[in-house]
Amino acid sequence: AFFSLRDDLQQNLFEGECGEDVHESLRLTFHDGVSFSLSGAFQGGGADGSILLFADVETNFSENAGTEDGTDALAPFLTRHNVSAGDLIQFAAAFGLTNCPGAPQLQFLVGRPNATAPAQDGAIPGPADSVDSILSRFADAGFTSDEVIHLLASHTVARSDTIIPDHPATPFDSTPFDFDTQFFLETLLAGNGVPFGRAGPNV
Repeated sequence: AFFSLRDDLQQNLFEGECGEDVHESLRLTFHDGVSFSLSGAFQGGGADGSILLFADVETNFSENAGTEDGTDALAPFLTRHNVSAGDLIQFAAAFGLTNCPGAPQLQFLVGRPNATAPAQDGAIPGPADSVDSILSRFADAGFTSDEVIHLLASHTVARSDTIIPDHPATPFDSTPFDFDTQFFLETLLAGNGVPFGRAGPNV
């Protein structure tokens, strides 16, 4: 099933590029999976496809703003292929990243059952949260602080429609179509007074 899904995604969504649809697919892996809670503080099944199966609920969570682009793009593939929603999300991102220069090859494992209920709102840490709060939420989802840094690397191929008002598709670094370390470098420079978008060539 995943060979035909791979071909369908490449031909009809990614088109061989590290573009917006790859970015959105990668973003969904996090927003779908981070609802998991070791302590039981949040009710959610982790990477179970709930954000796709219950998109009308979860895309309305404040920290999920903009994820409807990704769920709308993947929804047709769920109806065309015999895979679960969670497997579709994770596979689309792992495969989509192969179009991004510099990206790591991600292991993909199959077998996620479909969600039976939406995740609970509030499980997704926000960019305005304190570092302690973010690390605490990630720890409850099973991530070490080092792994949080690894996850942040995904922002090197990310853009935002809201980070700068009236400037949609603003990249987080100057190379949003390459998987590299510019995100970390340019975030540090921005924190030291270098204007956003001035750390590298204009995009």
